[in-house]
Amino acid sequence: MHPPPWFITFWHWFAGQDASLRRHVLYCLASAQLSLVCVGVLWHSHAMGLLPQSVAVGITVPIVLSWSVMFVLVRSGWSARFSDPVLSLPVAMVAVLITVAAYVLIGDFRADVVVLMAQAIAVTMFRIRPRQVMFLGVWTVCWLLLAQAGLAAGVFGPQVSPSLMAAHAAVSTATLLALALVAMWVSEIRLKITRGAQKLQDTLAQVQALATTDMLTGLLNRRQMEVVIQSELSLARRQGQPLCLAMVDLDHFKRINDVHGHRMGDEVLRRFATLLQTDLRQVDVCGRWGGEEFVILMPHVGLNQAHQALDRLRLRFSELPMGEQDSLFMTLSAGVALWMPDEALEHWVERADQAMYAAKANGRNRVEMSFLQPVAATAVFHA
Repeated sequence: MHPPPWFITFWHWFAGQDASLRRHVLYCLASAQLSLVCVGVLWHSHAMGLLPQSVAVGITVPIVLSWSVMFVLVRSGWSARFSDPVLSLPVAMVAVLITVAAYVLIGDFRADVVVLMAQAIAVTMFRIRPRQVMFLGVWTVCWLLLAQAGLAAGVFGPQVSPSLMAAHAAVSTATLLALALVAMWVSEIRLKITRGAQKLQDTLAQVQALATTDMLTGLLNRRQMEVVIQSELSLARRQGQPLCLAMVDLDHFKRINDVHGHRMGDEVLRRFATLLQTDLRQVDVCGRWGGEEFVILMPHVGLNQAHQALDRLRLRFSELPMGEQDSLFMTLSAGVALWMPDEALEHWVERADQAMYAAKANGRNRVEMSFLQPVAATAVFHA
């Protein structure tokens, strides 16, 4: 079931269209649940006669105000400049201050408020670093001890029993610091898991690159190129679009290795690969077929258009200096074939390869087209 258009429009206005921003807005909405629970408990206590209205209002206002400020900073994108765009640590510090104020104002039920301080630490440990978790725990304990000392001294109104405040201080300090230590440990584990997952992802990306990419030229390797050719061939068969395949060989490449060394040979291959990536269309797919042979897949073009594109490539390659003193130049020979309906993949590739050898036989530094009609194939390729 799809949401109605008006809801989609409202959601984009409320949460933004950027996926990352929407994720941060959703986090803010999730954090609002705890704030709503706290406000609900306050006003329920007031309705039962356990809490004066002035106290309920005095605690509700900063809760709503602090959450609203956080939401505006996140929704506007201002907080995106920080490593933690949802401002977990500042928000938790403000929440602790509000909770300490509630501890002072709430009266005989103030011991229950310590649980909310513990919640602030426990929830935030999944977003901040281990040292920040410990800082938050010390921050909480320090403000709570100040509040307890003020209550015992009668700074905030009628004096509360110093012995009772001492007991509160001992229990709450031990509990909150122990929780901060555990939270710091959990945060360290979370960071290790995150780093391990990132390292695994990077390793998988490297393995995938090794499996699909020719390391010297950065082009697709033969195995991956065959997969791409199969996919494009299947698409051309369904859509009835023309599809051309070109085989390219660098002329007299062995002489480069013999005379100038393999390092220069590698440089020639890299420069030609760069030319392929910059000179052809974005939809054209290039791969290293093996040695100094390359394959180019050209969708949505006829044979004449493909020939023209390859001839431009040939001319530009012949004008591209290879040596350090701009004194070494090379040429290429290419053959191009248009895929015929129901033609086997192997036959199609063979026609392009034969056209390339025809270009070499006819003097090199040229592009030949395959006009041959396909023979009846015993096994037609299906992607």
